[in-house]
Formats: sequence, C-alpha cells, structure tokens
Amino acid sequence: MNCTRYISLGVLVALIVAAKTAAAHELIVKPTAMTVAPGAQLDFAVLSSHVFITSQELEAPEDVRADVVFDGKRTEVPLRPDEGSLSYLGSVNAPTGKPFFLVAARLPQVWGTTAKGVVRATNKTPGASHAFKIDKFAKTLINGAPDAAGFDVVLGDPLEIVLTENPASAHVGGEIGVRILANGKPVATTVNATYDGFSKKQDTYAYTTLSGVDGSAVVKITRRGLWMVRVQNSLPEKTDEYDRHVTRAVLVFGVP
Repeated sequence: MNCTRYISLGVLVALIVAAKTAAAHELIVKPTAMTVAPGAQLDFAVLSSHVFITSQELEAPEDVRADVVFDGKRTEVPLRPDEGSLSYLGSVNAPTGKPFFLVAARLPQVWGTTAKGVVRATNKTPGASHAFKIDKFAKTLINGAPDAAGFDVVLGDPLEIVLTENPASAHVGGEIGVRILANGKPVATTVNATYDGFSKKQDTYAYTTLSGVDGSAVVKITRRGLWMVRVQNSLPEKTDEYDRHVTRAVLVFGVP
C-alpha cells in the first residue's frame, strides 16, 4: 500500500475528532489582578472563547463551576452570568499572600456529527455518529512573589498544565517551563501559548511547541503581562454513547 496515498482508519478517526473539537471554545479564568493582599477581594471572570482573552459565549450554567484552591483545599465560588461580557463572574477574598489558584471546569458534554454539523448528540441519537465526550479545565495562578513556594503544585485535574518555574521571576526573552499531565501521568502533546492582546483572530497563538514524553515543554516569553497556555488530549473511550474522551486545559499566569 502506498503510504503517501492511503491513511489508516485509526489516523482518520483521530483527524475527524481533531477537526470536530477544534471548534470548541477554550475555558479561561481571567482575574482583574494577578496579585492581591491577603483577605482582599479579587474579582474574576470565567470565559469561553476562541479569541484570547475575550469571551464569546456563555456556557450552560449547570455545566460551569469555579473554585479557589489553596493548601490542598478547594472551595467552590458562586458564579453569576453576565450577558454583557458573555462570561460568568465571581469574586473571592484572597486566602493568603502566598500563591493560590482560581480554577474552573466545564463539566463533560457529549457531541456528535449530524447533517446539521457538530451538535450535542450521542451515538444513540438518530443521524449522529463519531460522538465524543469533552470536558475542560482552567486554572489561574495568583502569585506576586518570586521566592514564594506553591506555584508548582499539582491540583489533580484529569488534564493539567503544571508550572516548573515561577513566572514571577520570568523576564522577556526568557522561558517558562511547564509539565503536561493527563490523569497524573506525563503526556506528549501540542502546547499553545499566547498573551492577552496578541491577536483578535480566532485560535491564534504567539508560541507553539510540543511537550516531550516526560510531559515537559518550555514557553518563550516575548512580552510582559497576562499569559495563557493551552493543551488538549484525546483518548479512545468506547461506550454506547461516544467513542473518545477529549480533555482540554488552560493555564493563566502573569509575567511582571
């Protein structure tokens, strides 16, 4: 068989899934400040968008939750929808002056291909096929101290981007190290990164690289400000309703 003309069924399915999930918005937690005094109020928004970092749609309210995480404890934060910004708004009182995280999740949904395009449907839905389950995880580091511990903690999300270097010590022209973990294990995947305001075009990133088999990658810092890193993982998971499980993760941090 001529490999330049033919493609395996497995690769074809993977390409179909990638094409479908490329249309899904990224989940992002965007705070109003990247540093905050202990006990002070910090407002934030949970965004869903292809343009970074401005929200384009409101996810279903029953599918979105947010938490503040510090010292191994997650505390849920109430969210309220804001039609004007197409985002969910929340606020917390900073639990510490040390690094902590604002996190959000878009709970699993099942999507399938139909004559009307990719819609909420399963393999059991008449006329639907190639269904996949997808969930999303977002975390934002609130951290203003270059020598503070806690920026690199693993929160345990099914797909997670973990910092290996403190961004409070980063500088333009340098690099920030990250590790990509899927269910706690390193994964090799595409790593996309950009900063707030880089482009108003959809799905446009300032930097793209690949993580190694140990999950490690570096992001080149080309500007100060708010940065986001994005990854995706897709694995076979055959059920009556869907064929694959897709997870996405976004990490936001500030470069002073």
